[in-house]
Amino acid sequence: MQLMLVARAHGYDTNPMAGFDRDQVVSAFGLDNHRYVPVMILSIGKAKEEGHESVRLHSDKITFLALM
Repeated sequence: MQLMLVARAHGYDTNPMAGFDRDQVVSAFGLDNHRYVPVMILSIGKAKEEGHESVRLHSDKITFLALM
């Protein structure tokens, strides 16, 4: 997350990606598969166009207090 925030502060956009074939990544980059385990791919660059706006729901809308 820190790398993503630093990139944004410098005018770059980022996108974390998961769900990839780890073995293919290790092979493509010539990594030592006993030493490194890829857990995320992070793309960094300049956006071609603005992304769509998104909103986060307030916690009151999605949580509740369960009394026992």
